[in-house]
Amino acid sequence: MRKADKDIRAWVAQNGLPLFIGAGQREGKPFAHFHGRLDNVRLYQRALSGEEILQDRNTERIDPKTASLVAAFDFEGLKPGDTQHTDATGRHTATLHNYPARTAHSLIKTYDAHRSNGHLIGRGAGQALSVFALGLEGTGKLQEVELATPDASHLRNISRYRLYLTDNGDRYDHRSPGTLVAEGKPAPNKTILRAVKNTPTLSRHSRLWLVADVASKATEGDTLTTQVQRIRMQGAPDFVPQAQAYQHEIVLQRVLVWTPGEDKSAHYRIPSIVRLNNGNLVAGIDRRKTTDYDLPSDIDVEVKISKDNGRTWSRPITVAKGTPEHGYGDAAMATDGKNIYMVMVAGSGLWFYPSSAKKPLEMYFSKSTDGGLTWTPVVEITSQVYTDKYPNGGFFGSGNGIITSKGRIAFVAALRTEAKWGGNMDNVMVYSDDLGKTWHSSPVARTNGDEAKVIELANGDLLISSRNRAWRPTPRTYVLSKDHGMTWSEPATWTELMGNACNTALTRYSLASEGKGAKNILLHTLIESTRRDHLRIYMSEDEGKTWPVGNTLCDGEAAYSEVTRLRNGNIGIISEENDRPAYDIYFTEVSLDWIKKGKPLPKTK
Repeated sequence: MRKADKDIRAWVAQNGLPLFIGAGQREGKPFAHFHGRLDNVRLYQRALSGEEILQDRNTERIDPKTASLVAAFDFEGLKPGDTQHTDATGRHTATLHNYPARTAHSLIKTYDAHRSNGHLIGRGAGQALSVFALGLEGTGKLQEVELATPDASHLRNISRYRLYLTDNGDRYDHRSPGTLVAEGKPAPNKTILRAVKNTPTLSRHSRLWLVADVASKATEGDTLTTQVQRIRMQGAPDFVPQAQAYQHEIVLQRVLVWTPGEDKSAHYRIPSIVRLNNGNLVAGIDRRKTTDYDLPSDIDVEVKISKDNGRTWSRPITVAKGTPEHGYGDAAMATDGKNIYMVMVAGSGLWFYPSSAKKPLEMYFSKSTDGGLTWTPVVEITSQVYTDKYPNGGFFGSGNGIITSKGRIAFVAALRTEAKWGGNMDNVMVYSDDLGKTWHSSPVARTNGDEAKVIELANGDLLISSRNRAWRPTPRTYVLSKDHGMTWSEPATWTELMGNACNTALTRYSLASEGKGAKNILLHTLIESTRRDHLRIYMSEDEGKTWPVGNTLCDGEAAYSEVTRLRNGNIGIISEENDRPAYDIYFTEVSLDWIKKGKPLPKTK
């Protein structure tokens, strides 16, 4: 903006909600706190020019009488334990949330700790448990940390504990763990982590991650409880924090696949995964390079390949390369075990610059015949999918599709029936009977649907599970087709699957016709809370009629997920977790028995 641009006060609508800086807002309360550092927060009555922004950034202490300045929180003079802060003008007082309390220790003036986002840890090295920040009076070196380790399972399941110094207090990446500070072997009741040789000097901004190396044969389902109960700095008395104990559960595997900042990309979203006949896993993702927004944005669709059951992943392979003017995203994959068929959307967006008859959200197709290593150039299939009935566009239910027993490649789309933003959408099955050469849309499967998945039942019927659009827990909606998608039943709901408005996975695990005691088993994931957290996986042994058992995959922040059966018979889940400031993409391996041993669901009346 130019300096001559007018005052913007007249453009702003008043409301009674508080302004949170460094946190989101839900129902007037802060959530999803920012774990970085804030300094010099200033509010103006008008937008600043580029030159003014640069000048403001270089001004450490601003004159309270600066033109158009409303408030300036420079955080000067704050002390641990403060709960309020008055700005430089003296007119505005802010409340400080989660500001650490001051301690009486001579060196450690503040202590702040929290658990890792999810409660699961897997077999293997570098499984994050918790993080704590030491607000030091100056600098110092750690001598040792004492953990309370009361569970006997520590001795058989953990080979070593380590403490790493990192710049990130929100997420831990085992692929770049930071600087090793201390380590120790588990012991009964309490474990001592001693500083390593040449241990780094710590400052008041140091964040220390406690991680565990989990044994290769650790018992799935065992729980571990850890608590930092004493910290000793060189030349200082012991510090005893008032910290709580954190509990984790062991599963077969937990591996970080994508994380914000990787390959210079700000965000990653919308995971998918398929398994090939040779056992390789191919995982897909939106590489949202500059923002976490949906289309239209500069987004690539890319995949990674794992040849060792998910333990390690290849460098990313680009399927569709986006530009700031034309991005791709929300991909879904289906495979016959050798070839992979992928659909995606591109161009305009659903919510921002929304898809319309004048400029609909485009649909594309690509395939790989060599296990995901190379992909055909994307081919636009927009006109084949929308036809005249849906001129306003739509999108695919991202994640996975299927190839039916008749060779039909099938995905589910949500197509807009109204031009207006947030209007109704129809769920239709989008399919190809000639290996992707041509595409068709089925009759309406569900009116006013959203992201949805399709599976083939043992008798050849098709089952669609469709996301509800209400932003509160509601029973999941499903429809059935007995003629391969040409007609559909009236919508019904599963009372056991009570979840939030979020994309989920619906996957065939096994068929009774496979023999050797096999059963007809389906798997379904769901976000079970009012917010996007508590991701759960459910199991059905009666072709989706009921879902009596399930277990929680992540008890913290989580969103989209997808599921595949691994060659060893276990289940692989790829999921979005830890949405601060953007999602981590995790791969988790669990057994079928682990799902069955989950806490039973409450009986419905």
